[in-house]
Amino acid sequence: MHGDDLHDEQGFRIRGRQPTRVDAFVDAAFAFAVTLLVVAVGHIPTSVQELGQAMRGVPAFAASFLLIARFWRSHRHWSRRYGLEDAKSVRLSLALVFVTLVYVYPLRMVAALVVAIASGGYFAEQSLDVGSVEDGRTLYVTFAVGYGVASLIFALLHHHALDCADAIGLSPAERIRTRTSIERYGAFVGIACLSILLAVLLPMTHADPRAYALPGLVYTLILLIRPGLARRERRSLAQLEAQASP
Repeated sequence: MHGDDLHDEQGFRIRGRQPTRVDAFVDAAFAFAVTLLVVAVGHIPTSVQELGQAMRGVPAFAASFLLIARFWRSHRHWSRRYGLEDAKSVRLSLALVFVTLVYVYPLRMVAALVVAIASGGYFAEQSLDVGSVEDGRTLYVTFAVGYGVASLIFALLHHHALDCADAIGLSPAERIRTRTSIERYGAFVGIACLSILLAVLLPMTHADPRAYALPGLVYTLILLIRPGLARRERRSLAQLEAQASP
């Protein structure tokens, strides 16, 4: 099969078949971010008791790793599908690297806190000092800013690809899918902003765990947004196919 006929699982023609120097740098940066997650765990266990305590941090590490891996995978898909390496693409990719590296420690702390609360403290590798409501607000805001900025960068990357649609030869179906990606990441930015507003404005107390957890629970809206956008994308693709049929 000729290289120009190669497509990925969503039907995008693979334009970036060979990793670029920017891709190599992004890959190395994400690998370093995962290394920082490991370093955040602490010292190497020197006894069976310490090993058992360290293993309790695996779920939090896994959650952090999966989110960072998802960011990396999203950039990999973007690079392969659009094959762009102009000045704007490079700047946005470097911005993503910067945000990811800054985001590592807040992400690890939030993941550890959530897993510890969900498990009743069993999967708590070490104690976390989030004693006051203000500490909780700060943690929510820090996490939301990192997640929101990363999502905004992905929205801008896809918007830039759509601006270059004619130059890189995006098909009508690829343009529809690219618009869906912009809308999806834009919705993630909106969810992060909503979390910040709730964390700052909501009257939270430890006595009302529902209100205290609400700025974090808003991220479950992602589970509703993704299927909704996917359904709308399928309808648009079906209409495009119907128009193309004789």
